[in-house]
Amino acid sequence: MGYRSPQVIVLGVVMAVGARVLVSAATETAWWSRWDVLAVAVVVSLIPLFEWMVHLLVLHAEPRRIGGLTIDTGFGHRQHHLNPAIIDSVLLRGLEAGLFQAINASVVVAIIGVPLSILEAPVVGPVLTGVVAAVVGLAHYEWSHFLFHVSYRPKTRYYRRLKANHRLHHWRNERYWLGVTTNLGDRLLRTYPAKGDVPRSPTAKTLGIEPEVGR
Repeated sequence: MGYRSPQVIVLGVVMAVGARVLVSAATETAWWSRWDVLAVAVVVSLIPLFEWMVHLLVLHAEPRRIGGLTIDTGFGHRQHHLNPAIIDSVLLRGLEAGLFQAINASVVVAIIGVPLSILEAPVVGPVLTGVVAAVVGLAHYEWSHFLFHVSYRPKTRYYRRLKANHRLHHWRNERYWLGVTTNLGDRLLRTYPAKGDVPRSPTAKTLGIEPEVGR
C-alpha cells in the first residue's frame, strides 16, 4: 500500500533501536539493564492515559485562532469521523506520524530522562529504550486502528472488545470509549459506560463542528 505512516513509523523504530545499540557500544555498557526495564514499564503504564488525553484534547479539539493563525489539530480526525470507512482518513499522514514520534520522544525525555538524571543513574540509554517502546506503541495504535476499520474480525476477545468499543465511539457517542489499543484510560476517567447508558449523539460524525470549518 502507498500509505506513508507505516514507513515513517518503521523508520522511527529502526532509528531508535539503532541509536540504543550505538550508545551501548560507545559506552561499553549492556544494552539492557534494570533502568531500561523501568523505562519500558513507565512508558507502557502511561500509554492508556496518553492515548486518552491525545484523543480528547488534541484530536477532538476545536479550531482556535491565535493571532492571525488558525490552529486546528483535529481537522484530519474530523474527516475520519465524517466517514470512518475511508482508510485514507484512518491512518496518520506521514507528517503526522513523524510529529507524533517527536512528541512521544519529548515526553519520554521529560518523564524518564529528568528523574534518572536526578537519581544520577544512566540516562541516554534508558531514554532511548523508552523512545523505542513509545514508537512501538504508536505502531500498535496505528495497526489496531486500521484493523478496527476494515472487515477483519479479531481472533482474541480482547481485540474484539476494543473494536466493538471503537465502533461505539464512532457510531453512538464520541465522548466515550476514547481508547484504541486499551480502554484502561476510559475506565480510570469514567468514559467507559455500558452501551445502554449512553444516548446516541447527534454530533458523533461532526464532533460538533460544521465540516466547512478549518477547510
